[in-house]
Amino acid sequence: MIFAEHASLEEKLRILSDAAKYDVACTSSGVSRQGKDGYIGNSSAAGICHSFSADGRCISLLKILFTNECIYNCKYCINRVTNDVPRATFTPEEVCQLTMEFYRRNYIEGLFLSSGIIQSADHTMELICQTLHDLRTVHRFHGYIHCKAIPGASPELVEMAGWYADRMSVNMELPTADGLRQLAPNKDRRQILTPMRQIQSGMEESREALGMKGGNRSAYWHTSAGWGGACPMGSVRGVRHRG
Repeated sequence: MIFAEHASLEEKLRILSDAAKYDVACTSSGVSRQGKDGYIGNSSAAGICHSFSADGRCISLLKILFTNECIYNCKYCINRVTNDVPRATFTPEEVCQLTMEFYRRNYIEGLFLSSGIIQSADHTMELICQTLHDLRTVHRFHGYIHCKAIPGASPELVEMAGWYADRMSVNMELPTADGLRQLAPNKDRRQILTPMRQIQSGMEESREALGMKGGNRSAYWHTSAGWGGACPMGSVRGVRHRG
């Protein structure tokens, strides 16, 4: 296993964008948000900002993993702990820097952020939450964010990510419990289904509170606490559930 401990930001981007190509993401944001004084950028439902990856795919999101290190040994995953691949890990500030630089150049309309699991699910989710918090409140990023919830992370951390992401989703991995045991022995269905239910439940509660019709898949995430006091009590942030 090769750890890119002293890799440049460009080398980390090469490794972690390639490692993210197996994660499912939509090519259009599905969210419309106009520019706002004091913020940088906007988000278009039509996905007007596009770039091309090294293999020719047309993309509108900066699609990366926070890290491709992982403590799990899922047989189907290229980033499994026993696989001999180059490893790299961003810092929250590096993800912010890349996102803002690509966004300012109009190469992307937003960020798709997933991750392997480093140390623990909670530790990884904390790093993701810090990244999203910094993008929104420090860098004033007003573009689109799709964040993957980490299976096994605490509900509080999943909720915290919902403050800042436009869309959250969870990888289902395998359709049956038996298949999951055989191919991903470190995981169980509860780790995967719990955040899925949490996101869905938050959407349904928000629709009722806001009087939204059931056919509208956009929703708001109600939460009781912010990150670092950045958001007042009772604030809400847009969240889209994976369709």
